[in-house]
Amino acid sequence: MMKLLLASASLVVLAGCGEKEQTTGSRGDSAPWQGAKNAYMEKGWTAGDKTAWETQLRTRSQQQNEYVKSN
Repeated sequence: MMKLLLASASLVVLAGCGEKEQTTGSRGDSAPWQGAKNAYMEKGWTAGDKTAWETQLRTRSQQQNEYVKSN
């Protein structure tokens, strides 16, 4: 009985050694303002324009600001 318990415990411990490395794949990171070019983009923002991306981010955060909404 003790051998069976020891064997099953060693199998559980060794099962964690077989885990594969988790990577994002072959796709590299790109700048956030590069974005997608599809129909769901916000109006006034063009993919690849860093200044327009920063402006859009600032506008979106101000629309969620409760202090601005209450005044």
